[in-house]
Amino acid sequence: MIKNIINKKKILFISNKINKDQIGGRKNLTNLNEKVLKSIFRENFFTFKLEKKKIISIKKIIFALTGNIDGVNEEKIQKIKNLIIKKKITHVFIDGSNLGKISRKISDNSIKVVTFCHNVETNFFLQKLKTSFNLRNFYILFINLLSEFQSVYFSNYLIYLNNRDKHMMEKYFYKKKSFIVPMCIDDSFKKYKNLINKNKFLLFVGSNFFGNASGLEWYLNKIINKINLKTYVIGKNLKNKKFASNPKVLFKGYVKNLNQFYKNALFIVAPIFKGSGMKTKVAESLMHGKHVIGLKEAFVGYEKFEKKIGIKCFDENEFIKAINKFSKKKHYFYEPQLRKIYLENFSNYKMKNSYEKIFGKI
Repeated sequence: MIKNIINKKKILFISNKINKDQIGGRKNLTNLNEKVLKSIFRENFFTFKLEKKKIISIKKIIFALTGNIDGVNEEKIQKIKNLIIKKKITHVFIDGSNLGKISRKISDNSIKVVTFCHNVETNFFLQKLKTSFNLRNFYILFINLLSEFQSVYFSNYLIYLNNRDKHMMEKYFYKKKSFIVPMCIDDSFKKYKNLINKNKFLLFVGSNFFGNASGLEWYLNKIINKINLKTYVIGKNLKNKKFASNPKVLFKGYVKNLNQFYKNALFIVAPIFKGSGMKTKVAESLMHGKHVIGLKEAFVGYEKFEKKIGIKCFDENEFIKAINKFSKKKHYFYEPQLRKIYLENFSNYKMKNSYEKIFGKI
């Protein structure tokens, strides 16, 4: 019944173009959104990609205040309008609340605009400003606040990753019809013989943004010399020169395929204090059947399962105690019960099921 209803609808997926050298959870989530929606709508699925360009001229700096950011401009908006008319689009899915000017310009009773909120961008850039207070970061916060306001006001529906983001967006702006679709990642797990894991290292995975960088620095300063396991740090530009010669930490840089590292690690650490949305590394850990020891922020969106996922810590002593306690347990290459949590709640299969229900209703 739902499939018959969806078959009568046509959707336009709008997102930023993903560059080959772009890494991180947002890129993966954008790609999965596109992949899943295409599998649902098939020949009634259309895309429009925006290419980000640096704001360098005075003219562009001024126009950014109206929402001309991340590739959005009047020419692109006109192309989007023409595509909506030509393809008889019924629904527009905008991948990111930073693209609010599009919502404003295409707002029309004949189509329904759905905006997917990767973060609460206003809060994300406010945290960045607090971390590094300067005029540039203030300007970035201000233009994203204006764009996000337009997303909230002119979208028919918003999709959030968790209730924390939903309530935060409502605090900054106001309530809007919305859905919760938790962080999901494409299943890249390849089953193997599940033996006892006798390795002696932990894993930290993340891109170099302020939330990961500050959390990793805290971990390196406060934790690694007080635990009896090595830590592999995987992520571009995360190497800390101060700890480069420390035998308890190995900086592996950017790694294209993480499967082998996830397999061989005993468990994952997520010392994250700041951020928005949900942490990709936690969903990845569940996909690979690995427990997580992390700070409070790492478990946002995973609250329902946090006691099964691992240990949530609130300070340095709890973090050290949790790692040392966990290191004494018998570990396998993967825990089937954790992978089951992933498959049923944070996988591409779950996302498809969620979107079928949403677009069957709206």
